[in-house]
Amino acid sequence: MKRVRKLFQVLCVLTLVVSLTNCQHDDAINETQQAEALQKEFPFKSSVLSMQEVEVNTKLSNQMRSLATLQSSSSAESVYNETYNFTIATDAVKFVESTENDSHSYTFQISRENNTGSALENLVFSYNAITDDYEASLVTYHFTASQQQEFLLTQHVRTPHEITYESIAVNLSDVVGENALPCTHTYTVYHITPDTGDTFIYSTNGNVQNACQHDDEEGITQCDTYTVIEIDCPNGGTSSANDDGTQNPASPTGSTTGGGNTTPSNDNDDRVITSPILSPSQIISDCMNGNSFNPRLSQEMLIWLQENRSSSTAMSIYLKNVGCDESSQNFVEEAIEAMMANPNLTFEDYIRERVEDLLEDRPFGLIEVPCSELEKWQQLASHTAQPSVFNRVHAIDNQHTTYFTDYDIQTIENAKGHLVNMDYFPVEITSLPINPLTNVAYTPEELLRYFRLNINSFIDNSWAVFSPVVEDFGNFSIDDTDLWNSDDPLTALLTIAIPIDEGTVIVSDYSDSNFTVITLRTPWDGTHPVSGVRDFGFTQTNWGSYIFYTRAVDRMKNGLDYAIANSPIPNDVAFFGSDALWESFQEKFSTFVYENGGNVELTPKETYRPTWEKIKKVLRGEISIDELDCLQ
Repeated sequence: MKRVRKLFQVLCVLTLVVSLTNCQHDDAINETQQAEALQKEFPFKSSVLSMQEVEVNTKLSNQMRSLATLQSSSSAESVYNETYNFTIATDAVKFVESTENDSHSYTFQISRENNTGSALENLVFSYNAITDDYEASLVTYHFTASQQQEFLLTQHVRTPHEITYESIAVNLSDVVGENALPCTHTYTVYHITPDTGDTFIYSTNGNVQNACQHDDEEGITQCDTYTVIEIDCPNGGTSSANDDGTQNPASPTGSTTGGGNTTPSNDNDDRVITSPILSPSQIISDCMNGNSFNPRLSQEMLIWLQENRSSSTAMSIYLKNVGCDESSQNFVEEAIEAMMANPNLTFEDYIRERVEDLLEDRPFGLIEVPCSELEKWQQLASHTAQPSVFNRVHAIDNQHTTYFTDYDIQTIENAKGHLVNMDYFPVEITSLPINPLTNVAYTPEELLRYFRLNINSFIDNSWAVFSPVVEDFGNFSIDDTDLWNSDDPLTALLTIAIPIDEGTVIVSDYSDSNFTVITLRTPWDGTHPVSGVRDFGFTQTNWGSYIFYTRAVDRMKNGLDYAIANSPIPNDVAFFGSDALWESFQEKFSTFVYENGGNVELTPKETYRPTWEKIKKVLRGEISIDELDCLQ
């Protein structure tokens, strides 16, 4: 009996060891499967094209005509194919291409009359490298209603669904050459995260293999969906149809070319690539009216979407880019109302108008500046000149009535215009320098005054030279030398000689601890595309040192159109001269302090300017206008 008990104990121990070993083995297998499921570099990319962009491809156009899809004019936004009984939407085309070779495809959304189902049908023209031509196929995603809504919101579906593939004969020779025996198809679905580009094998033939590893807790993270269709025909030929534009499971690199044919091939490059696409009006309708209890669009609006396909396409791309949340729904609904009221208004025009309106209330919107930094710029950004400054400008206007009628403080007068630059160049003085005339340390007020009266000694004069305005026009003259050199230079006019051009500023504020200048348009200097405020002064730190600085806020005088037109000039180039000038101030001012017995601490500059590419993305509808805000 004891032997039996001992034997039983040994068997239990062995069972436990085997169980633990199997668990470890299973964990290793799971880790391996996850590693295999995740493919870092996905060799395809997709974009949405207009039909005008597609028609430059003559080979594709010829095949489409052979399929009788282009019987109407080239400007038609949809065409009906009688043979297959579907209508092809040609206003938006999904283009998928390989990043490794010339494999590519064009995918069109199709619809059928009186079809109330939720399946998504796409017509795919895929390039066949062997024949150097395009082949047509019908790819159907058999979504349920909830899956279709999920795909609309996130560009992927997390639950199993069937995908079917049907080769379409472009001409009679294709029909005669078809195999009598059917081909078999294997479908592999991939998910690609847009932020990292990671590739996940999601399912094979509708059987989910891996969970959506990129989803957040609510499962609403957007991703791109791709599907590989392996086609195995009885004659031994194999081709790969990349429905949804994906890589071949047998080839991790996913290289592709051509597809949809039954030509025998051992070349992994023989593939069809595609990515699912909905019609623009359907995308908008499903987003806006997906909640049957609270539809956003009226029947009149839905008809307008069908009749105005170019605007529908632009709005559908916008919704795909920014998502279908309440904010984007409000934006699109208001855009449709505005365009229905004004037939000449495009969606792009509407976005621009909204951006202009937003920047009126959010002047820092163009500049990528931390929200925590805004407070110290607010006062300068909202600076307006004192009444005495306006009085002097108007008095100058009144003194001449013929040629010189051009004086005006630029748009900074009313703190208008879009901010395109904020800069701050400080010098921290831990020990004030000695005044060589008194052999006593400067007070901070005395040092600022000395800097003002000798400003050209503290800057690189190859970038700028400041001088009081001295102009004589016979019956009208200005000489502000004495005013500038006085103890109260308020309203003094200064000419700034800069490379190629000259500019004028007027002293708009003055105290013992600072003086401020704003740009001024004058007949002898002309105008400037940028208007701004620059402040010079000092502040005392909590630890007793003094920070002498120059700080500026500049606005684009001619508005957003001018700013965008000049945006190809990088910010570091556009403001290079200004940065170099005030960096020379930091250097020369520090040198002066050192040479006169003082000490300084190195303090970095701060510059905040627009990211023009981000702004262009807003105007193109690629990101929401809500992105134009300070950085949290």
